[in-house]
Amino acid sequence: MSSLSEDEIIEIANSSKENIVPQAKSNSLKNNLKSKTSLPLPSRTVPKRYLSKFKKEWLSDPQYSSFLRECKNDATKALCIPCNIQFSIQNSGMTDVNNHMKTKKHQKCLKSIESNKSEAIHSIFHSTTSELNRVSATEGVLVFHS
Repeated sequence: MSSLSEDEIIEIANSSKENIVPQAKSNSLKNNLKSKTSLPLPSRTVPKRYLSKFKKEWLSDPQYSSFLRECKNDATKALCIPCNIQFSIQNSGMTDVNNHMKTKKHQKCLKSIESNKSEAIHSIFHSTTSELNRVSATEGVLVFHS
């Protein structure tokens, strides 16, 4: 075994092949670890994340138009009419909407709406003109003969 002096220089490759940092060779493991941890780390650039925003064309799809609305206060949120909640779409956009559709709460709200569908109020009070004419004629006869 050959004895190494502290003046000898060895090259240690950093995480990148291009960055080679000269460093004094050390006999003790403790000193070696210290010097490795004190190496400057290459700066990492974090990729820019884009936030998904509500798209009006989603409302033209019949699958979504029945329950989905745009949140007026925040473009990164959508409004579910049956659940009466706002949920975030900023991470995955349409995938977030599809995930909301699969939730138990949404399924339960849809079932509730389906079971509680009732006749529209205007259809109950809506009368045809022939019915109105017949009723008016009858009322006129009753008033005239009274």
